[in-house]
Amino acid sequence: MAGLLLSAPHSATAADAPKPAPAKPAPKPPAGLNLKDGDRVIFIGDSITHQCLYTQYVEDFFYTRYPNLHLHFRNAGVGGDRAIDALDRFDDDIASFKPTVATILLGMNDGSYKDFDPAVFATYAKDMGTLLDKLDALKVRVFLASPTMFDHHAAELRKATNPNQRNPENYNAVLAYYGKWAQETARKRGYGFVDMYGPLNALTTAQRETNKDFTFIPDAIHPAADGQFIMAYSIIDAFGEPNAVWGITASPNAAGDGWKIMTSPGSTVSANGGELGKTLTFTLQPKCLPWGVPEEARLGATLTHAGHHKGNEALYISGLKPGRYDLVGNEKLIGTWDNVALSKRVEIEEDADSPTFQQAQQVAALNKQRNDVAVRPMRDLYGKRKGELRKAKASGDMAAFEKWWAEQKPKEAELMKKADELEDQIYKTNHPTAVTFQIKPAPPVVAKPKAKAPAKPAAAKAPEKKAS
Repeated sequence: MAGLLLSAPHSATAADAPKPAPAKPAPKPPAGLNLKDGDRVIFIGDSITHQCLYTQYVEDFFYTRYPNLHLHFRNAGVGGDRAIDALDRFDDDIASFKPTVATILLGMNDGSYKDFDPAVFATYAKDMGTLLDKLDALKVRVFLASPTMFDHHAAELRKATNPNQRNPENYNAVLAYYGKWAQETARKRGYGFVDMYGPLNALTTAQRETNKDFTFIPDAIHPAADGQFIMAYSIIDAFGEPNAVWGITASPNAAGDGWKIMTSPGSTVSANGGELGKTLTFTLQPKCLPWGVPEEARLGATLTHAGHHKGNEALYISGLKPGRYDLVGNEKLIGTWDNVALSKRVEIEEDADSPTFQQAQQVAALNKQRNDVAVRPMRDLYGKRKGELRKAKASGDMAAFEKWWAEQKPKEAELMKKADELEDQIYKTNHPTAVTFQIKPAPPVVAKPKAKAPAKPAAAKAPEKKAS
């Protein structure tokens, strides 16, 4: 019959079958580069890398964050370099190091300090492509960085006293173009990307709201220490490195007769004691140290909030009676907070009186010495090498260059030995030592009596006139 619906006999279908248990979500990969013992990180660049500042600050991060890994670093920057110059020294300066991770910061010189020129850019893109192919052949994990900013305002200020100061029209915009090319190239090749350009521009603009002549780049090209720290932070952020160094949570235990203390993975706590609600004592063995920041780069660390984001040491202490409490580390006062602040969160990674901060600064000081006495002189040597190579190419006498470079090999070996020796000292200094913390009531604040205003001196009497 028309319109009659005949149902088929019921049979088992996929809908009737037992539903499989939902698949467990894949575990998240660990944050960061996940470096292994013996990994080798190289920084390829021009004079901004040759300065040995942002590279040094990145090294400081890894030396303090991973004390149980023996990592190696090489600065491969040479003043004035373009991509072709990095290719000219590739075998001696880059491949010989056998890097496993590389950052590349080139482009400032490649743009030729003039408005955008398609032919100039095409040369840069071609030479960069060759450089990247060579790194791919070495199976290096690459992070391609955008060029840093050109500060036109700083150039204008300097030109008033230095007529040779360069201030090419639209050059900061040219570098923005080169940077976006780097970002797109990184995407296509599956590399990491480091935005050096954006943070420097944004933070410069923000600082000029209160200081119209503020700059991170006094000569318009080479960032000073604070700007270089911002660059280092951008690299660590691009690497995805986690922020936590350690965290401590203390609260009354279930029985209400003592303290329960928990710490973040990797660190351990022992010698727990104290009177509930009044005092607390424990010994912390940290897994690592906070990021040691030299004083020269303190503003850069402050503006990026590097301590909070990439070196966090936090305490959460609940259950204290109302009042103010001293936090003491290894019998030295770190700071004083009230019970409310301690229950919410107290961070000490940037406190100069913290034992972990002081140890991190020792590591940073050793690395500064390593860069000053070995790494920077090595980069100076490679700068001379570039000059000799250019002369040889111009004259056609490559044999003279080979002879000169062979004569420099002992000097190179001597500098490498110095760098290795200081690196060994760093790895003897960067293992965190245990810290005994105490939390105890702070002494009462005694108001100082107001100083009395000094009595006004009596007016001097005018001398009496003698009778004439």
